Amino acid sequence: MDPVQPMLVADAELQRALDCGELVRCYQPVYDLATGDVAQVEALLRWEQRDGAVLTPGEFLPGHDDSTLLVRIGWSVVIGAVQRAAEWRHRFPDSPVVVSVNLFDSHLALRELPNRVERLVDHHLDGGPGLAFEVGEHHAKPPRSRTRDRLTIIRNLGAAVVVDDFGAAAAATDDDAGTLRDDACERLESLRSFPLDVVKLAPAFVERLGDDERRRTVVDAAHASGIAVCALAVEDDAGDARARRAGCDLGQGFRYGRPMSADDVAELLAAR
Repeated sequence: MDPVQPMLVADAELQRALDCGELVRCYQPVYDLATGDVAQVEALLRWEQRDGAVLTPGEFLPGHDDSTLLVRIGWSVVIGAVQRAAEWRHRFPDSPVVVSVNLFDSHLALRELPNRVERLVDHHLDGGPGLAFEVGEHHAKPPRSRTRDRLTIIRNLGAAVVVDDFGAAAAATDDDAGTLRDDACERLESLRSFPLDVVKLAPAFVERLGDDERRRTVVDAAHASGIAVCALAVEDDAGDARARRAGCDLGQGFRYGRPMSADDVAELLAAR
């Protein structure tokens, strides 16, 4: 099956999958490129269907406008991520790792989102660190004051904030690499007022920037704003070398590790 081809899935079928435990979590490590340690683990959602097929959210979530259903699905991933973060912090106190989880648009629309996060963090993490929330780049665009305010509260609770897939839309529409670089630097400058800890660069964006000098300029702009940079979808040694030359702090992709079970993550942390 084409991994980017969405399916037409009825709400009732998706609800059944949620209730029957077919929507499962896996985890992909994010590595610190300077130390080689696992710095973060991103919680990912997969649909393990009865016929053995495994689908990603990009295949089965598009077209679902029922915010209540999406909140239930997404919140189950959030709860699982917090529980894993607490478990790994307890089992591996000398190997701290942050568990990140994506927030749907429907989550960010919830007025009670900060209170929900506060209860989870207080109950499972004793108010300490270990959790990060990833949002799409469109949420960081001014004047998203409501989103900014809610994420600021969440960040003050000890959770990190990550912008995912930065530059993907611009890379798809901008033909000139120099203009793309300048626009990215301007965009990063505008994020100074946003409660942001990490920006994950879209692979298409990194490729479109061309030479390492242009990539380095964008990374330097992020660092000047106090933002760490993660290279996404690093598939091979060449991609790893490119991310390092550009000055990226973190790397995520098959070069470092595929999505894996919680037990496999525990083995990685135990080996550190």
